[in-house]
Amino acid sequence: MTRVSPRFRDGFGRYAIAIVVVVLTLGIKLLFFGLGSDHPFVLLPAAVAVAAWYGGLGPGVLATLLVVIASVFFLLPPVGGGAEPADLVAMGGLVLESAVVVALSVGLRVARIRAETARAASAVAHREAAFALAVRDEMLSVWASEVRAPVADVESQARAALEDFVREGYTGAAGAKVRKLADEASVIGRVSRRWGQERDSTA
Repeated sequence: MTRVSPRFRDGFGRYAIAIVVVVLTLGIKLLFFGLGSDHPFVLLPAAVAVAAWYGGLGPGVLATLLVVIASVFFLLPPVGGGAEPADLVAMGGLVLESAVVVALSVGLRVARIRAETARAASAVAHREAAFALAVRDEMLSVWASEVRAPVADVESQARAALEDFVREGYTGAAGAKVRKLADEASVIGRVSRRWGQERDSTA
């Protein structure tokens, strides 16, 4: 059994809606034949508008062709059987009106789709930003609670070792290395304190 793709079904559905709308509108027009006696094509542009709004350009053009064909067969006198130039002018007006309706409806539909896409993208960006902030806060929390204290202890021990070196008169190369370790631990401690303050301010 051949499977029909969802994209094909969606496209077929849009064109089917255009056909159904035109048929229903023509049925209403024929059922109430006196409706819009001064304008034989009343309601037909509305069918085109619905088809173009729901389905886009293709269904809108199809609806336009259908209303023109239906008007020739059902709403206008046969050629040579009473058709007047005014009828042809009215038909031209119908085509022009339908074209304008299709253009406006398609433009509004595209704008609506773009707005929905932008709104969806904004929602995704908002969720990603919230996730990034949550990860940052978690990292800051771990750093402040698990790292800051050991780093402070390293700095304290290094400073104490330097004092012992001075007291004992040690002048070897290890003193410079311990001093560098103490300075780096001090920098890390200041950064961790600042991160802790940022975490507390956003909590």
